[in-house]
Amino acid sequence: MIRLSSARVFWWGLVPAAALVLAAWYYSGVLGRREAGLEREAAGLRAELRGGGFEFETEAIARRHALVRAEAGRLSDFATSARALHDDVLVREHAGRPFQLIEFERERAAVAQAARDAANRAGVRLDASAFEVLADNTESPSQPRRRWAQLAIAREAVARAIAAKVASYEALPVPAVREIRLEKTSPVLAEEILFTVRVTGESARVQDFVEYLALGATSADLRFFIEHLVLRKDGTNAPDQASATVVLAGLLPPMPDPAATP
Repeated sequence: MIRLSSARVFWWGLVPAAALVLAAWYYSGVLGRREAGLEREAAGLRAELRGGGFEFETEAIARRHALVRAEAGRLSDFATSARALHDDVLVREHAGRPFQLIEFERERAAVAQAARDAANRAGVRLDASAFEVLADNTESPSQPRRRWAQLAIAREAVARAIAAKVASYEALPVPAVREIRLEKTSPVLAEEILFTVRVTGESARVQDFVEYLALGATSADLRFFIEHLVLRKDGTNAPDQASATVVLAGLLPPMPDPAATP
């Protein structure tokens, strides 16, 4: 009776239980291998996404967010600066017309005289080169807007020197234009009008001049990008005297295509 009962317990109790244990062990192994496979796939996907510039960690996402915001701010400043130079009265009123050298020289002379008068009142020594670097009687530009933009930048640079009350101001040849493109064959995003100037004076005045170029003497002023800057002290005999040579840049947006206007 005990043996029969024991046999029944064995066949109807222990064997099914053992089978369940074996099945559980088998399927847990399958699930474990499947989980490990999925983890490898996920790790590979994360590595691939990271290779493409995507991040998952909170700190990494926060850093990327800050970089994107900073880049958006620079692009906004870029667009604002380009629009400001485009809207300058010298550029806006003359760029759409065929270039007339007589008209340009007359305007240049008027701007130069106004600058000399203001410089004399402020005690700033204005070198003749301030506007003479733009004199080129042999040029008949195919894009006159660039010449007018150069004149506008020359006028503004002198105005900042006068506002800063530096001792002397001169412009250095030669003004240049650089086209900004994503690639060599891409459309022009902007035209970078480069201009080089040199000022001397008290260190604080020279510093003010550089800041006025980048930030404007007033909130409404055109702001320039500083492409290159060399600051020098004039030596032990005049420790508070300094000079600054600055390559500054103003930006122009591309001219709209008349054919694209509805």
